[in-house]
Amino acid sequence: MKSPIDVLKDFFGYSSFRKGQDILIEHILNGRDVLGVMPTGAGKSLCYQVPALVLGGLSVVVSPLISLMKDQVDALRQSGVSASALHSSMDWDEARSIYSDVRRGEVSLLYVAPERFDNASFREFFASLDVKIFVIDEAHCVSQWGHDFRPSYLALADVAALLPKRPVVAAFTATATADVRDDIALRLNLKNPFILTTGFDRENLFFRVEHPRNKTDFLLRYVNTEKNSLSSGIVYCSTRRAVEEVCDRLRDAGISAVRYHAGLSDEDRERNQEAFIYDRAAVMVATNAFGMGIDKSNVRYVVHYNMPGNIDSYYQEAGRGGRDGLPAECVLLFAPKDVMTARYFIDNVQDAQNNETDSDSVYADTKLNAYRKLQYMIDYCNTGRCLRGSILNYFGESPTAQNCASCGNCASSEAELSDVTTEAKKILSCVYRMEERTGQNFGTALLNDVLRGSQKERIKMLELDKISTWGLMKEHRKPAVKEIIDFLIADGYLEVTVGEYPVVRFTGHARPFLRGQEKLFMRKHEPRQQESDEAREAKKTNWAAGKKYGERYEEKNSELFEQLRALRRALADAAKVPPYIIFSDATLRGMCASLPETHAEFLAIPGVGQIKLEKYGEDFLRVIREWTEDGGR
Repeated sequence: MKSPIDVLKDFFGYSSFRKGQDILIEHILNGRDVLGVMPTGAGKSLCYQVPALVLGGLSVVVSPLISLMKDQVDALRQSGVSASALHSSMDWDEARSIYSDVRRGEVSLLYVAPERFDNASFREFFASLDVKIFVIDEAHCVSQWGHDFRPSYLALADVAALLPKRPVVAAFTATATADVRDDIALRLNLKNPFILTTGFDRENLFFRVEHPRNKTDFLLRYVNTEKNSLSSGIVYCSTRRAVEEVCDRLRDAGISAVRYHAGLSDEDRERNQEAFIYDRAAVMVATNAFGMGIDKSNVRYVVHYNMPGNIDSYYQEAGRGGRDGLPAECVLLFAPKDVMTARYFIDNVQDAQNNETDSDSVYADTKLNAYRKLQYMIDYCNTGRCLRGSILNYFGESPTAQNCASCGNCASSEAELSDVTTEAKKILSCVYRMEERTGQNFGTALLNDVLRGSQKERIKMLELDKISTWGLMKEHRKPAVKEIIDFLIADGYLEVTVGEYPVVRFTGHARPFLRGQEKLFMRKHEPRQQESDEAREAKKTNWAAGKKYGERYEEKNSELFEQLRALRRALADAAKVPPYIIFSDATLRGMCASLPETHAEFLAIPGVGQIKLEKYGEDFLRVIREWTEDGGR
């Protein structure tokens, strides 16, 4: 029997485990159920693939999407592992062949959808197998508190009991709050599970929120920057209509973009998805119907054209960038209209699902909880504090530093900050005076009107035109006042009640601030010209893949990298797999950095295992050798 570290090196090309992988593997090998919560890109798959290969025999993996199964199976086969998937898109002859292979013991890892267990004949087949490990991937789908609830997952608790001998049950997910973790363990009937959360921080991701007046113009400038024009990116939109409009604008600008939403035919979705995965299209514009199960490792940016309804969905979608561990940027384009859209989706579940949105993730919670999650999302878009810290706090994790130096807020220069101390005190004083006058609290819209000296009938009826703060900010436009109010809410000086008709009120931070000398600064959100965009991009090169914030990532031998990418693409086309299945960008960069000359040196590069050395080693060594001989060093 090979050791886990030998399996890791021989099949997957790595000489050491990432954080949490080794301890989860150890518990699985010792026969204990596990629940692993690990961020996207942290290597969840290896946590069950390695012990499956160490134990031998058959392990069954429940996976929610065909695309995820195909990706995993293609990658395993390229690494020399006997893996197969049973899914609805294959014909009966192909499925029957896989059944036969499984019975003969020729399959190490079998991937199936949860709905497969609804079929009586498959349950009978499954009950006859000797399964070593029963894996539930994307395990948050079992929880109605999760963000991608799938009813068929609920039956999986009984599935393990069908087998002659109960296997180890291993559940994995990328994002799960404490409530969701408890719910997963309960609903899957895990036996004394070892639960490990490795942390939610993705150090290679740079987070920023922008408030552009024209989102499309901003997006076109962003995608056309020198860095992004040669990269793969995803643009998420909240509605199908927005997907169509944004994709058309990108195409009109000469950008190779494709679209994905539930209103397209299955054939169109599959064709567009393959164009993106195989690097034939640079940009995927999509609703949140796209992405779960997409293992494309070289996505360098994820732009949210509209604000999602909750942090759970946002972090999962943003996390599709930088799966190879190299730097990626996550940009959220915020506008007040996004809040109205999100509230509409909460209040009009059926109409929203049938016509505009492709997800029921917001509605799995009670409406009250959905509003609570939405407010946290709004606060994220308006806070002046560390964006990374805001995300980690949401998932119950404390950031290691108040300033991560690797998000748009922490990297802001003094020139990008505006002193809003006076305006903030006027707003807070107005909240106090309105409550003092009427004995009740009001929403942000009425607060804004009072501050700007509105003569509306309701204001006169409540005699709010008689308080000292009425008209105190009449020189400001309504959006400018709203922006500061939202900022005060996001940074904890005001709080918003949860519900369909929220009101604002003081927090414990408000009164000390009103009485003290503390200065308050807010990021400016005026639209910048292209030149300042480029200057801003240049300033953000102080973050690195897989390293602590502040270390600079140096691009090495970019010409060689492009030659290796071209070779990878040709080999991938011949093998009919996505390019990143051959080697990730991180592995190609490793080749550029070390310039291997021998098989042993090539094998030492992370991501190169014995099978891939035998398959592709000579081809890549030849390109490296020719580049070096041409004076590339």
